Amino acid sequence: MTIYEHRDSITAISGAVASLSLKVPGGLLRDVLIRANTATTLFRANLQDSNSVVRQDYAFHRGEIHDTAITLPIQGQWSVNIANASADDTFQVVLGIQES
Repeated sequence: MTIYEHRDSITAISGAVASLSLKVPGGLLRDVLIRANTATTLFRANLQDSNSVVRQDYAFHRGEIHDTAITLPIQGQWSVNIANASADDTFQVVLGIQES
């Protein structure tokens, strides 16, 4: 089993920012971590596939989203979109993908 991790540090300006993964040949998304630098930052996030279809939508969270229950087929380049951030903040993004 091979695990691929997409890691990025991105800064939300005016409440929004996106991170684009490298091209994934195929696998299962098993771990999503989106962490704001400031624990009080309120934000929303979603995951879009290579066709710009929202495949996972997260409601408002404060400080961090850590989804370890996800099992989502993934292929190609995916985008992690952060929106409605309550403050300009830096976010750490990690996607853990189990390659097939």
